[in-house]
Amino acid sequence: MFKIFNKGKIAVIKIHGTIGSTVKYEQIYPLIIKAEKNKSVKAVIIDINSPGGGVTDSDLIYSSLVSLNKLKPVIAYIQGLGASGGYLLACASRNIIATEASVIGSIGVISIRPVLVDLLNNLGVKVEVNKTGEFKDSGSIWRKQTKKDSKYLQEFIDDYYERFLKIVTINRDKDYKEIKKIADGKIYWAPKAKELGLIDNIGNFNDAIKLAAKKGNCSEKIVLYKPKVSILNKLFKNAASGAYETLVDKLSTDKIRLV
Repeated sequence: MFKIFNKGKIAVIKIHGTIGSTVKYEQIYPLIIKAEKNKSVKAVIIDINSPGGGVTDSDLIYSSLVSLNKLKPVIAYIQGLGASGGYLLACASRNIIATEASVIGSIGVISIRPVLVDLLNNLGVKVEVNKTGEFKDSGSIWRKQTKKDSKYLQEFIDDYYERFLKIVTINRDKDYKEIKKIADGKIYWAPKAKELGLIDNIGNFNDAIKLAAKKGNCSEKIVLYKPKVSILNKLFKNAASGAYETLVDKLSTDKIRLV
């Protein structure tokens, strides 16, 4: 019995780095649209190696991948790290494959901010604030948060945590309570993640290609879609890429993070 394969190919979209800083929605979205509109592309592999990042970019990329997955099969391939926002993106796919030494999970939301009240006082710096509501400056670095602030901010991040849980529950076809038990920020090696149902298979890139070809009924020919890299990223790539990524991440305006 002969199988007749479409002569199409597989698009590979790389998502490596911190989402919202070195990997931005405006870089990835054009690649998703390119894969969607290219009639010769019959399936897509999302090549993920990311610790997560900002909520906004993570959610926008996730939503765009969900739309793409409705039109063409999307396979998630995790090599190294598929945590938090990185795992969220994987949940937009039909199948998740990870290398055996990959780290999976860290399902949760975090908000981190410094409090500089004591430092400002020591420097003799006073901050005056005019605001229109009690919570307008909640989370500000120039004052300590009140109990009301803490409650409000916790409820704020809990809202997105619930969305994250529902996304994982639907994608992994699991019971909500079952997912919530393991969605406490913990990370897992790929074999344990498979045991928990967070991924489908352990394998390498060739395994991802074979699965994508099967799902897309096409050849195993791939085309790599790379995001455009800024001049600053190119300049810092070799000498201080890690330090630069950390700096950009710290200066990011999106402080509610999936990391």
